Amino acid sequence: MASAPLPGLDDRPILSIDTSSSQGGIALYDGRTLSTRSWPAERSHTTTLLSEIHHLLDRAEVRVPELAAVAIAIGPGAFTGLRVGFGVVKGFHLATKVPLIGISTLEATALGYASCGSPVVAVIGAGRGRLVWARYEASSGSLDQSNPPRNGTVSELVEELRGSSRVLVTGELDDDQAGLIGQLDGVSVPPLPLRTRNPGALAELAWRRWRAGNVDEPSAIEPVYLSR
Repeated sequence: MASAPLPGLDDRPILSIDTSSSQGGIALYDGRTLSTRSWPAERSHTTTLLSEIHHLLDRAEVRVPELAAVAIAIGPGAFTGLRVGFGVVKGFHLATKVPLIGISTLEATALGYASCGSPVVAVIGAGRGRLVWARYEASSGSLDQSNPPRNGTVSELVEELRGSSRVLVTGELDDDQAGLIGQLDGVSVPPLPLRTRNPGALAELAWRRWRAGNVDEPSAIEPVYLSR
């Protein structure tokens, strides 16, 4: 990890970028004001990401060299989307030396429910009916991952959750998957608009890292791809 300027001495915004999956998301956040954009990118991150970033920055009248840092969702995620996102953030760093911050996609998925009072299982779609998930325990509004991410089927996730006393499952679940999981005793699943990953969650995690003076070495930050 590299060091950022001392917390409290820099109020420039952070740009966060999430290309982990088919739902693209970006955010601009300075600890007080949040601007976000989210769109169904599917396989079009290559053609849509830069235009969405430029639109967000133009509306805020901010240029890339004026950013405090750039955050990137590191995955687990799809190969093409992550490569596009990483190419953009590393290009920004090479051009302007802006610091980079890598954030777990699963942690960003879970963050919105950190204060719900129960464990949170964050889910990312892995294609062909498979899922990647990890369980988080909430503590004072933050999250601690309690098990390594697992790649499996929805049936395997259901078996893992069966018998849970109380847990919330959020993230990339289609209606059938959400229905199967939501039938389990002690398990709650938010409706689709509320379980969709929010770009603001990635921005908040990145802001916390920045304020703590904790950024990544650009040469060391790497994507985490979906795998069995």
